[in-house]
Amino acid sequence: MNKILFLILISLPICSFGQIANRLQPDSIYTNRQVKKIFVYMNSPKDLSEIIEFDQTGKRIRSTKYSASYNRKTRKRKGIEKVNLFEYNNKNQLVRIIDSVGKDTTTFKYGKNGKLKSSIEKVGNFVYETKYYHKPFSSTTTSKNDSVIFYQKTTEYDKDFYVNRFYGFELEPKLKKITDTINGIPNTLAYKDYNDLEKFKDDETITNHFDEKGQLIKSEIHSIIMNDRVNEWELNYKYYENGLLKSIRGYVPRYFKYEFWK
Repeated sequence: MNKILFLILISLPICSFGQIANRLQPDSIYTNRQVKKIFVYMNSPKDLSEIIEFDQTGKRIRSTKYSASYNRKTRKRKGIEKVNLFEYNNKNQLVRIIDSVGKDTTTFKYGKNGKLKSSIEKVGNFVYETKYYHKPFSSTTTSKNDSVIFYQKTTEYDKDFYVNRFYGFELEPKLKKITDTINGIPNTLAYKDYNDLEKFKDDETITNHFDEKGQLIKSEIHSIIMNDRVNEWELNYKYYENGLLKSIRGYVPRYFKYEFWK
């Protein structure tokens, strides 16, 4: 197994970049420490968000995502939102991710050199195609409606793993209003006009800082979304003594606990 596995999972368009883009470490870190499960908590160390499971060879085999919670009441109502299962070929290459009900899938293709070449992700009625480039490592994801590209985003990386830039565009139907009169009373309705699309550009730059061990310790994010909405924030990373990520503070905090193979 190589570190491409985790790059795949932070490159897909369903992810929210910035806060979660660099929330995982290279898979070699987990394999060398015989990690069996990663428990991810969001908002507080009590609010379970995800469980990621590995086999004894270090391959990810399952991830379970839970509904959001913020307090004692919402924790009691917490349920499973999605389960992903991971399939490999006889070369230990990840070839498919499929959800437990079989609606959403991602399939992967590799070049003759064994490096990841492309992937196809199906999410509901949408299909996203990602192409991967090496030296330096980057990826570009596109989605089309007939011949029109309505989604195109590119991701660039530090150290072939940590996201340092995410940019591109989406075409969204314009929101319009129509007013009519019912029994003499004006009534205004809002609707999306799918025949009139508007381009929204995103450009997020992540300046990553590493310590002498090569551990990511701080990320400074400058984000421009929907053409001109500017946001800036900072993430700080803490580690356990064994080198595994312990927490990410800033924006929405995340906390990590681990279970190990004996």
